[in-house]
Amino acid sequence: MSMTLYVILTLSDVPNTTALNEKAARLKTPLEFSENIDLRTHSGFLPIKLGGEPSGVETYTSPYSEFTDYFPDFDISPYKEPVVITFRWGGDLNEMVVALNSAYLLSHDVVATVFEPQSGMFLTSEQVKEGADAMFADGL
Repeated sequence: MSMTLYVILTLSDVPNTTALNEKAARLKTPLEFSENIDLRTHSGFLPIKLGGEPSGVETYTSPYSEFTDYFPDFDISPYKEPVVITFRWGGDLNEMVVALNSAYLLSHDVVATVFEPQSGMFLTSEQVKEGADAMFADGL
């Protein structure tokens, strides 16, 4: 079963993986991204180490306009050039932890919204982090 997680943010706030690594270290997140990948143009599997072990997640960046039917009532007024970063993974719980932590890093300290479609809920950056921490603490 494929699962997804969406992060809505402004295009200029989408970092490359080198900047994400710096943020991950500063925020003590257990991720290490492959260096110098531009998430604004990346499409497909993104290799990421979780706690030093190889993992990753499918990652796609799309214009928000491709999601207007999916988020018909979402207020995009705070976003200049809004984009949606999609994280997709299968049944591997480590990949879920990678996706949650990645969404946390992308949404921390910028105007961003995380949407978890399985529950239909919009989440704050801190809610995403709490979920990732709880799963990682359980020994994944």
